[in-house]
Amino acid sequence: MSKRGAIIDMGKHKPVQSSWRSMDTLAYSRSYEPETRQEFHCYVTGQAKAMADEYQKKLDAKAWQNVLDMLGNA
Repeated sequence: MSKRGAIIDMGKHKPVQSSWRSMDTLAYSRSYEPETRQEFHCYVTGQAKAMADEYQKKLDAKAWQNVLDMLGNA
């Protein structure tokens, strides 16, 4: 058993409250929701430039494949 007085009273604490309580429910919109649309995901993660570069690479690769296909069929 512990000695008497071993437990120290820490005083009163503010009760934990949800941050949703401070939300304006009348103005509820997408700004409070996480983005779930796949086409906008790159803007959420900050990868818009990288995604645009990747898309351009894919377009270039497809264009070169079309050129090689035309040369192969000629």
